[in-house]
Amino acid sequence: MTVTLTVPDGYGSVAAIALGAIPLLSWLHGFAVMLYRRPAGIWYPNPYATPEQAKKSPMAYRLNCAQRAHAQFLENSPQTMMMMLLAGLEYPVAAKWLGVAWIVLRIVYWAGYVYSSKEHGDGRLYGVCFWMVQGLIWGLGLLTSRKLM
Repeated sequence: MTVTLTVPDGYGSVAAIALGAIPLLSWLHGFAVMLYRRPAGIWYPNPYATPEQAKKSPMAYRLNCAQRAHAQFLENSPQTMMMMLLAGLEYPVAAKWLGVAWIVLRIVYWAGYVYSSKEHGDGRLYGVCFWMVQGLIWGLGLLTSRKLM
């Protein structure tokens, strides 16, 4: 049985972002967590430092920030990847550029969370606009699915 799938011009960029750049960013999140784990003295299977450990050790605090940024990324990236792939079938240019914007804002969010000196991880707020971009990606994905009905 042969199946032919026709995709619009430019869809390869959408697929590269959704299936290449986003997983790479996830790996970088995990790598940052790994880098802080040893200096923080927080060993597996414990994902986070306790509040007491984080108060005493700046590295334990940074581990918590890195771990939370990574977990939050993992909570959102699968749906965003799928919606981007779906949206790209109808809106390849918009899906591509929204995907690029989402990645850039996620990097700003992550860097602000992990590397900022602001209390409570408030440096993450510099990249909080990723939520708006993510909503647009999801909206385009839903519009495309509606057209496929």
